[in-house]
Amino acid sequence: MVYLDNAATSNFKPKCVYDAIVGDIKNSANSGRSGHKLAINSALRIERSRDYFSNAFGGDHLVFTKNCTEALNLAIFGYLKHGMRVVTTENEHNSVLRPLYALASRGIINLVILPLKDGYLPFERLKTMSVGADLVVVSLVSNVLGTILDTTIFDEIKKDNTKILVDGAQGVPIIDINIKTHKIDMLAIPAHKGLHGLQGVGALIFDESTSLTPLIFGGTGTESFSPIQPTTIPEGFESGTLFSGGICAMHAGATWTYQHIDSYRKTIKLLANECAYQLRRAGATVYNKDFDSGIVTFNIDDMDSQDVASILDKDGIAVRGGIHCAPLVHKHLGTERQGAVRVSFGIDNTEKDLMKLLNSVEQIKGPKF
Repeated sequence: MVYLDNAATSNFKPKCVYDAIVGDIKNSANSGRSGHKLAINSALRIERSRDYFSNAFGGDHLVFTKNCTEALNLAIFGYLKHGMRVVTTENEHNSVLRPLYALASRGIINLVILPLKDGYLPFERLKTMSVGADLVVVSLVSNVLGTILDTTIFDEIKKDNTKILVDGAQGVPIIDINIKTHKIDMLAIPAHKGLHGLQGVGALIFDESTSLTPLIFGGTGTESFSPIQPTTIPEGFESGTLFSGGICAMHAGATWTYQHIDSYRKTIKLLANECAYQLRRAGATVYNKDFDSGIVTFNIDDMDSQDVASILDKDGIAVRGGIHCAPLVHKHLGTERQGAVRVSFGIDNTEKDLMKLLNSVEQIKGPKF
């Protein structure tokens, strides 16, 4: 199978990720719940992982979650209060849009959504709309168009003391982002995409000036007689048993990834640019213009994107067709019914993989290709 669906999850995992999860299974214990050596060692492994990511992304605090979606929900529901004004964009994933819609529909927040212009965010308009906003929520990289956010915009937004939440699902680690350097307040990341970890783990990283309320209530291993959820960080925000093996694997995968980051970025950029060029040359409709993130989104004539993805699957090529949980992007593109085929390259992909994709598309498109 030629795997070209890395924007959904990375298929390649380095050996250190396997070693981390197996090592945790062999030494299973519930961190923060018991006082024996195995539990303490599990807690220490988690704290080492916490320190690694806090330092890597410049955060004062880090809360582990089950995925990036939960991290975004924690940031949105944990920070926003009645009457706050929130600005987001048409680029966003449903993991941002749906919690914001939920709060707006209850009359809790005033929600403003910035339209795209020719597939791009009009940054001057975003700066203007953000004046007086309590929170701005933006994706570092669009999961449909691969559009990369110009992080210099944060300097302007922060002049008005507006909080900034960044969805790093597609952008980390391809695009450098740091809470202190880029003057943002919260960053949500997953383990299983660019960091080459496992599904089932994510994190919200934030600065000390950001006050949040917990999203999930339950056992924390502390203040057990209190009926009130503790708000100490991180315990009060990590109720229940953590996926310790996944956290350790996330740490291992991130360490490996950053050791190979230059090769990673170069590989996906070259393959994505060549893929887009060849598809356009052949007459396919390619929607995006930025390819540094390794994403190429296209359609073949008026064929349903999921039909194209199914045919490619039969040819041994894994891509994704459909709406990609980003409905406003598709409304902007006019592909609400057709969806779009998304190819997303990873560090282990080769020119040979690209040629197999192009040959299969040639067969689908027919003699005109």
